[in-house]
Amino acid sequence: MKLNLCIVDDEIRITESLAEYFIRQGCSVRTANDPHSALEIIHTQPVDVVITDVVMPGMTGLELLKACKTYDPRIEIILISGHGTMATVIDAMRQGAIDYIPKPFRLRDVQMALERTSRFLQLKASLAVSKRQNSLISRQLESRMERQFIGESPQIRQVLSLTMQAAQDRDLNVLITGENGTGKEIIARIIHFAGERKKFPFYPLNSAAIPEDLLESEFFGHCKGAFTGATSTREGCLSLADGGTLFLDEIGDMPQVLQAKLLRVLEDKRFRAVGDTRQQQVDVRLISASNKNLSALVQQGVFRMDLLYRLNTLEIHIPPLRERIQDVKPLSRYFCSYFAQRMNRPVPQLSDAALAHVQRYYFPGNVRELRNMIQRAMILNASNLLQSEDFELRLQSEPVGESGLNLDASERKLVLKALQTAGFNQTKAAALLGISRDALRRRIAKHDIVILHEVE
Repeated sequence: MKLNLCIVDDEIRITESLAEYFIRQGCSVRTANDPHSALEIIHTQPVDVVITDVVMPGMTGLELLKACKTYDPRIEIILISGHGTMATVIDAMRQGAIDYIPKPFRLRDVQMALERTSRFLQLKASLAVSKRQNSLISRQLESRMERQFIGESPQIRQVLSLTMQAAQDRDLNVLITGENGTGKEIIARIIHFAGERKKFPFYPLNSAAIPEDLLESEFFGHCKGAFTGATSTREGCLSLADGGTLFLDEIGDMPQVLQAKLLRVLEDKRFRAVGDTRQQQVDVRLISASNKNLSALVQQGVFRMDLLYRLNTLEIHIPPLRERIQDVKPLSRYFCSYFAQRMNRPVPQLSDAALAHVQRYYFPGNVRELRNMIQRAMILNASNLLQSEDFELRLQSEPVGESGLNLDASERKLVLKALQTAGFNQTKAAALLGISRDALRRRIAKHDIVILHEVE
């Protein structure tokens, strides 16, 4: 592990001697002959360890220790002093010093202290990786049943073929498009877990689910004091996904300011945390997803064309369920088996009439809606055979005539019908469509649907 050192002492002879010695040991070394110069280095350069004298003019080593820990708690401090007492040593350790060396000292003494510090930093880094991986383990276990993308249609076979090709290239940026509920995150997880980066974290971030004023901090992380409420240093999703995959869902909703910064990350593999002056290196594969037409957003001036070109090195489009109706049968069987296991009961069968009944449905909520339909049917019917009456298809599809081939017009009609069926209660209408309330509101705005008052 190559360490970045900052050596601080008011005696130039000592800083030069230590710098020369540790440069030969393979360390990156900066020197300062007063604490204020040392703080300038810490604020502008990456520093892992500070080796500092205790007694210096203008600021003591203990005061420098406190300033360093306030700026970045990850910096480790080794103190050197010829005037220390046991009380000084205890005070230093309480304030966060990792080691204390009395003067006069040998270079070997400082080297041994640095070796102990290096082992501690390596252990801390390994622990951080384990925490990042384990923090996602429950979500990964929960979705393990759903990582296998179910389908027999030619469209899905093509999607899976592209997915496995994408998994073979560890650095390929992938854009996954499709309506809500089609399984975009599942495809992203397959790419991650079938590729070289599977031993590192898969970190999902929904651009539409985080308030805009917090999105940059969530993405890049922030330093303590970077803004009101930033009481501690916090890693962002870029750091948390380092080595693995960052999945950006609903990327079409990302603010333009953040789009520009994301483009810079893709080009340089570097970023700065909010409130930090130092750049950090990062190695992530980016998989993004959108239910919107990003090319149309580019034409509207709300999405950067150069970013789109970097995101869609390979685009995987997942067709809606209504365009691959033959997949309803294998998906239904899968969900019956899945929920039977969770409910500790035999796997039920779908009658031929029930299957035909379900296949006539329009599925505005796609696979997610089918999943919910199967779960509801199994809750209401405890027998081993699910019938047509177990599936309440509230939004029956209508025959598509020549005028009904426009996707936007069809979507507007479905949204209106859901609102009318729900008595203009947006929460209930969203449930009927199998989408979130925020997603429904975006569609209401998209289609200029006027609601005089919302029913709660």
